[in-house]
Amino acid sequence: MSSSLVHTALAGALLVVVLACILIRPRNIHVAWPAGIGACLAILFGLISFPSLQTIFHTTWDASATLIALFILSETLDSNGFFSWAALLLARSARGSGWRLYLLMLFLTTIVTALLANDGAILMLTPIFAHLLSTVYPKRKELWLPFLFATGFFADSMSTLFIPSNLTNIIIADAMHLQFIHFALWMALPTLGAFLMGSIAFGLRFHTQINTMYTTTLLASPATAIRDRQLFRIGWLVLAGLVLGYIISSFITIPISLVAGSAALVMLLLVHIRGLRSINKVLLAAPWNILIYALSMFVVITAAFQAHALSFLTEPLQQFVTSTASSLQALVAGGMLAVLSAVVNNLPATLIGVLVLQTAHTTNPFSVYALIIGVNIGPKLTPFGSLATLLWLSILAKHDIPISWGRYLRENWWVTILVFCAASAFLSLSHLILH
Repeated sequence: MSSSLVHTALAGALLVVVLACILIRPRNIHVAWPAGIGACLAILFGLISFPSLQTIFHTTWDASATLIALFILSETLDSNGFFSWAALLLARSARGSGWRLYLLMLFLTTIVTALLANDGAILMLTPIFAHLLSTVYPKRKELWLPFLFATGFFADSMSTLFIPSNLTNIIIADAMHLQFIHFALWMALPTLGAFLMGSIAFGLRFHTQINTMYTTTLLASPATAIRDRQLFRIGWLVLAGLVLGYIISSFITIPISLVAGSAALVMLLLVHIRGLRSINKVLLAAPWNILIYALSMFVVITAAFQAHALSFLTEPLQQFVTSTASSLQALVAGGMLAVLSAVVNNLPATLIGVLVLQTAHTTNPFSVYALIIGVNIGPKLTPFGSLATLLWLSILAKHDIPISWGRYLRENWWVTILVFCAASAFLSLSHLILH
């Protein structure tokens, strides 16, 4: 057997073993462990060169730093009761209507996801929503699930709007040099399509439960959730500055992580100075393991890609993302990555998509955004398709709301297909308008 075949077989086997461990998670280990060990073995066996490692760092550092910065910003806002205040305000504004509460919770999830990323939305909102629903519908868990399923789904599917809304967006945007405003213009209509289809689908599925009224007398005043009113007002200013910074980054070449990092640093210092939470506690709570997972998976997948172990997948994809590819082929490429994301997790699928885009001779924007829809919505087909979904399941289990993988699949597979088709159709409309 030639050395090239050995190289291909070794890189392919390593990737398969790492993905299997990530999906099976023996002894409930974190996904960072198999990914990290796989990356070390790839380097040890000489499956990836030092220049390739430098390229990987250059490709992922901004995305990784942005993820950590947005999590820190979310933690600082949460330490002052910001999200609890928002949830209580929505519940009171709904005036006892389950339908109004349902729509307002979806709007809040969309806004938090757009500004603070899908993982931040899951980590901050899921426990707050679980507590809120247990208050308005005490001891009636069957009434909680429609709201929790819908908001958990929206935390991923609404992450198509802005570049910082998902780690996958940042990685693709950095690789393809996409600007914030350009990205938002292309993805506004697909996000709207996903919102409309998702809200209608879950609404029809759970219409009986959502139609149940509740009494607002059991709810605390939103003002009681705020620990520091002055810092609360500053938090709004920081969020406004965050959005403004995102827009400015479209005209001045500055990393997204610098914008998010600046906002996070301001709030981190203020929260510490005001005595709400120490810097050490916030930093220790940051998802550093997700950072290790992202970087390690890029190493493992790049090694397999360079060894041509993924040619069966990447060669058809390359033909579908070139500038000469038809709109239908671009949508098929998005569908392929959607299925791949559901099967092996969306981060590995994103990294494969980036490598395909970088090695294609020429690409068109429609193909790039079709891939983004695929890796953001496709993972909702399965409970292990995204880290956000795994976090959502673990948080609900801690709140004594266990959801089996079978129940998850029954409630989500058909909604995912409908939402993906709606987002893709609206992307075609964006293409007609912006092309």
